[in-house]
Amino acid sequence: MRIPNLKVAETFGKLKDSKILSIGRGGKPSDRIEKVHKSRLLILLIVAIIGFVALIGLILTAAGRLPDVWALLQGVMSSVLALLFAVIILDNISAHSEKKKKRREERNAIIRHNKIIQPVIDMYIVRKNMVITPNDRKVRKFKIDAEFTIKDMKDMFGPSELISDVEKSKIEVYAFYQEKLHDKFTHLVEDVDFNAYSDLCNAAMDYINATSYGASALGAVMGYQRTMAGTKSMKSIVVNMIRDESEGGKFIDAPPALKNVYLVHQMINDQEKALARYLGTVQGMLEEDSKERDRAVSSEIDYE
Repeated sequence: MRIPNLKVAETFGKLKDSKILSIGRGGKPSDRIEKVHKSRLLILLIVAIIGFVALIGLILTAAGRLPDVWALLQGVMSSVLALLFAVIILDNISAHSEKKKKRREERNAIIRHNKIIQPVIDMYIVRKNMVITPNDRKVRKFKIDAEFTIKDMKDMFGPSELISDVEKSKIEVYAFYQEKLHDKFTHLVEDVDFNAYSDLCNAAMDYINATSYGASALGAVMGYQRTMAGTKSMKSIVVNMIRDESEGGKFIDAPPALKNVYLVHQMINDQEKALARYLGTVQGMLEEDSKERDRAVSSEIDYE
């Protein structure tokens, strides 16, 4: 169960909807306008040819050369039909070529972004796995989609195991990198049109939404490290709550402080699923790009 931030949900919902609508309607508005313009020019050209032929026909008819009119009409109409079919065929070939070009350009843009995103993903995954793994178990550092319970998060306030995270807790470094990854995915969604790879956009948006919905709960959980409840720290109270929570515990039955931990648990689960889809889609794109480059190299060798 999640408690959404309505303002954040509305903002990112509009962003996601605008992407999906653009994809569903065939790409950028400028592309659709250009297609309509080309169709109108073709129609005007055909109308102009027919009008010109009709004018010549009237002149020949007035001159009493009716047989010549029929011969002219037959010849011109045959030419017009041949021209129309040729234009349609060439237009389809051009459109197919343009579609492949735009798909390639979009893929290249995504791959460039991914070169920046991938190191952040690696750092996020390691920190996320430290948060969801208790001290008595070995951290599977690069496990993307893990199964874990609330009780597995009991040591999240402990110090990070990485030297680069010195004097910081596991939950703190996780919060830093999950927000950094959120920013990278936001830039990706804003910068790429996603006409050809909408699945990647959806995966990135799912991560963004999960992170946005869980931001308040994560902030509250991190605040427990510095908050006192009487003579006890909130951190120790929450840790005891986590340890005492039953395996079948539910969000609805949890104390208020523990509810935030449940929300963070849900957020991490949603992030993992979105990230697994993102990485799977990117891997397919990299393979597609590699095959296309191999074909291009083969083609060059053949011509040499």
